[in-house]
Amino acid sequence: MSASPTHFEPEAGASALLRTLLLCDLVGSTALVEKLGDRAAAELIRKHDRMARTVADRHGGREIDKTDGFLMMFDRPIQAVAFALDYQRGLRQLNAAEQSSLAARVGIHVGDVVVWDNTPEDVAKGAKLVEVEGLVKPVASRLMNLALPGQILLSNIAHALAHRAQGELGVQLERVRWRTYGRYRFKGIPDPIPVFEVGEDGVAPLKAPPWSGKAYREIPFWRRPAMLAAEAVALVAFVAIPAFVIFKPEPAIAFADRDWVVVGNLNNLTREPVFDDTLQGAMRIALEQSRYVNVLPDLKVRDTVKRMERDPVTTRIDRTIGSEIAIRDGAKALILPTVAEVGGRVRVTAEVIDPHTQTTVYSESADGIGAESVLPSLDLVNQRLRVRLGEALATVTQESRPLEKVATKNLDALRMYSKAEAVIATGDFTTGLQLYRSAIELDPEFSLARMELASRLISSEGKKAEGREQLRRAMANPERLSTRDKLLGEALLSDFESPGKALLHWRALAELYPDLFRAQGAYGYYAWHYANDYDKALMATRRNAVDRNPRPGIGHYLLGTLLLGTEDYAEALKQFELSEAAGLKLQNHLYATAYAVQRRYDEIDGILAKGRSAPSPSPRDGRLFDIAYAADRGEWKRLESLAAAAAGPSSGSSTGKLVDSDVQLVMRLLLTRPGDRASLVGKLDPALIDEVRKADDHDPKAVDAHILFRAWMAARYGSVDVARSMLGSASERASDDDYPALRKVRDLVLAEIDRRSDNGSAAIARLRDAADGTELYASRVVLMEALSDAKDARGTCEQARWLSGHRGRAYTEVAGGPMFVPFNVAQSNIATLALAECSIDLGKIDEARRALATFQAAWKVDAMPEWIRERMLAVRQRIDPPQPSVAAR
Repeated sequence: MSASPTHFEPEAGASALLRTLLLCDLVGSTALVEKLGDRAAAELIRKHDRMARTVADRHGGREIDKTDGFLMMFDRPIQAVAFALDYQRGLRQLNAAEQSSLAARVGIHVGDVVVWDNTPEDVAKGAKLVEVEGLVKPVASRLMNLALPGQILLSNIAHALAHRAQGELGVQLERVRWRTYGRYRFKGIPDPIPVFEVGEDGVAPLKAPPWSGKAYREIPFWRRPAMLAAEAVALVAFVAIPAFVIFKPEPAIAFADRDWVVVGNLNNLTREPVFDDTLQGAMRIALEQSRYVNVLPDLKVRDTVKRMERDPVTTRIDRTIGSEIAIRDGAKALILPTVAEVGGRVRVTAEVIDPHTQTTVYSESADGIGAESVLPSLDLVNQRLRVRLGEALATVTQESRPLEKVATKNLDALRMYSKAEAVIATGDFTTGLQLYRSAIELDPEFSLARMELASRLISSEGKKAEGREQLRRAMANPERLSTRDKLLGEALLSDFESPGKALLHWRALAELYPDLFRAQGAYGYYAWHYANDYDKALMATRRNAVDRNPRPGIGHYLLGTLLLGTEDYAEALKQFELSEAAGLKLQNHLYATAYAVQRRYDEIDGILAKGRSAPSPSPRDGRLFDIAYAADRGEWKRLESLAAAAAGPSSGSSTGKLVDSDVQLVMRLLLTRPGDRASLVGKLDPALIDEVRKADDHDPKAVDAHILFRAWMAARYGSVDVARSMLGSASERASDDDYPALRKVRDLVLAEIDRRSDNGSAAIARLRDAADGTELYASRVVLMEALSDAKDARGTCEQARWLSGHRGRAYTEVAGGPMFVPFNVAQSNIATLALAECSIDLGKIDEARRALATFQAAWKVDAMPEWIRERMLAVRQRIDPPQPSVAAR
């Protein structure tokens, strides 16, 4: 429903009006502040309030008061209901966007209220603009307090008037449900009040609110809880015991949202071998459409069978084996499918097994005629099972699509697909890819097979062009994919299109399917790599690096990297060790870095020796970290030799050539006296950019990153005109929000240009505005230097402490490009020298002395470049000035 805002005319005095009052309240706001902290909680509440006020304006509401929630006044009940529905839906969207868990309860009542405007003098002293009083207000408050989180409760008069006008809700009417809960007595309200609920499926609780000390449902004396308990005790001897003997109770499973199930091997009692490799896979595809039920991945099942010291190829997942797997992996149920021929009909059955007792809790069956009836029967069984497990019928109906649509009606094609999944689980990708192709030949519109083929081509074979083409063909028939697989296909395709789209699609998929490991892993990686958002990346990666993930190794490694970037070194090392234990074998440079940040350099070589040897000398495969380690240890002679090696012919991809070139520039600048650096950056040759842009394998994002990095170097070391020229040669991608990391580098360049153009205040303002936790490490370096230029010693020290205390971030931050790493690592040490300088300016000589000692321990005096040694000696003299000789006195 949409309505123009109602305009309330100011009253000359107190006036009695018939109005609808709505009270909403955030549940657990105090706990929210304790969990998030004052600042983060305040920002989240501010976004909540803005959303609520926007929705209120849309439906003609007027804000009367505000505490943890709102008191709002409406002309009509239907306006209040429309607001409440949109508000609860908006709250879910806010939670999805902010990774939060806000919940609100709402009470609505209609009646006479007294309204008056406060005088300007009272408003100046803190009074509200408008006051509203009357019995309507406490009744709305009692309804709100009675409500469950996410629930909207109405009084009888509000319900009667709103329900009569429900047609005004428009398109959302079909999702709206009305419930009646009887009369409740409220503390302080003399008469009982009939209570009603309005809400949407999947959003509202749609169940009776519980009794409390302040409200209880009015029922006959003999139906009250205490009396019912006494009656139940009396009945046990006469009814319960005989009934238990006569009737065996049906076993039950306490299944909840997002619990896991194991799908066992098909028991094929027909003479049709085509069912053997088909129906078990089809059962998985059908169940995986659910966001309520999680299916333990087949690869994880195989791993568990191995841990049971059995052969995963020959072991059948029957009642006994499947139950043990479920218990080991924490699954709540085992599902055993069966197909049989009964009376000339094909019967599909699925049993739900309690793994602890191995008893059948319940089973569902569906019959059909002929092999072509099997998939529709399986659809019907799947839907019934999901409802029996506790999923809402409306959700099952809405989110389930026939297997013939989301997979294929060709049983031979489905058989090829199921075999492909099985052989790929054994590591035989060559055979698996051929089986996927065979399935597509049998049904060219088998979109799921195309999508899985594309995914394997990209991730395992490196055939991005062919993989992209298969994805496009799969997405050309989106109606042949389930909701989840369609979203997955869109996310995979967005990787080829833009970082912004990739972030958006993977985030949406990760939020909708919290237990889809590939979504969590991808979103965690892209949030780190494209947006420099360690917090969001950590949240997603933690959901990926879990025992139920059949491939947890890469998740543990990424989680270790992110924890390293947030300075949690002990936990980072633990995750790297778990990655190694899971069998993942990488070059281990980030693993070794967990020791480098703690200056435990002697342990680096051992970690690198355990890793996989590099297939090429690309900086991404080792040389970049060799340079960073040398810069961290102050090994300047080694840096010179590494810089000389980087100056030679670069091998590998065009992107590798760009990184080689940029790292070489950083090293040359670090080894050059400040006064000579401008000549280096003033001679930057754009020919490499033109050469790389012509290469078939060039990455436009990498080209832009290279341009912006060099523009920053030019501005930083005195060639502002060169910086502006290079900034203009970058693509529009570097200026919009499509690639957050590039936008951050561009802002860094602009801040450096401001600083070098004698506009330090603008640089400081720009950098402070961008400091939201996702800012680049280098932006903190520039901010420190700008504050130092402005003689703000306190601000300089604050940034210097941050830089020297975030060495993990210096090593792991690659959002702006890997060429930042050696620069960042060197600056993490230089920051300690800057801390000594600003501490002296503040008169904190002891802190200055400690910072200088840290710097001298990291970089030996005799090996330093001259420009650093001179700066360090100047600090030493300021801390301990030379004493005049006796003769001078």
